[in-house]
Amino acid sequence: MRHTLMDFIVGGPEAGRWLVVESAQYLTPLRNAYPQAKITAVTRFEEIAALGEFQELGVDWHILDYRQEALPFAEESFDYAIAESCLEEAFQPYETMMDISRKLTDVGTLYTSYGNIRYHGVLAQLREGIFPVRQQHLYAKSEVVRLLDDTLYKEIDFLPGQQDEDFSAGEMWEAQGFDNFSHDLSTSCWLVEAKRSTAAVANLKSLYDKETRKQLARIIHRIEYDVEREKNLAELQRFCEAKMIFADYLADFIREICVHPLKLTEYLKQT
Repeated sequence: MRHTLMDFIVGGPEAGRWLVVESAQYLTPLRNAYPQAKITAVTRFEEIAALGEFQELGVDWHILDYRQEALPFAEESFDYAIAESCLEEAFQPYETMMDISRKLTDVGTLYTSYGNIRYHGVLAQLREGIFPVRQQHLYAKSEVVRLLDDTLYKEIDFLPGQQDEDFSAGEMWEAQGFDNFSHDLSTSCWLVEAKRSTAAVANLKSLYDKETRKQLARIIHRIEYDVEREKNLAELQRFCEAKMIFADYLADFIREICVHPLKLTEYLKQT
């Protein structure tokens, strides 16, 4: 069974901003999926940027080695990033993933992949004292989750990139006591979709700009902690009317940001 990162990607008329890091094989399908997108590609190989197949795609190329240089873009420059091999090839995976994370908006999405150290073929070699991997990082799923959590991703989904059609070899290791959730022992490569915000928070952020959300959060937190409560309740009402913030949005926003959301709800009922 084989999948690619394009299996995560829907496509459409959206004019999103895409960062593609050492993943040139995705440029053509990405352009076909998103004809209006702005695509920025990073590679350390000038020969790749010069290939004829990419000349009509409207790609903005940057020639640099992301493993040794920080990406030369402002924070929050991109909505999406494809970096298929970065987890495996980065010299400092944490620093690299954090660099990419900071180049995404706070509702941005990263698509990447990793070789699975728990694949039965790797385990069989380890049992024989063989480990032929040299400059490539292999991971277990729990470590990938930890790494992405640490680099500011909130919602992480996995899809088998390369998985045996016959699960029997993995099941043999499972019988020896190895955990085998989602046929992990039969999967040599996992694909990853990592989002900077949960779906609920992303929906909240999509309706109002960052400054509006920041001001709304400030007022709500002052009410939550009884800082001039009556004054801030009145300010909240004026602010919601001025910014046309509707009741259901306000209720969802309170649930997401407050430690004591029921307390806020009771205060609002009294106004």
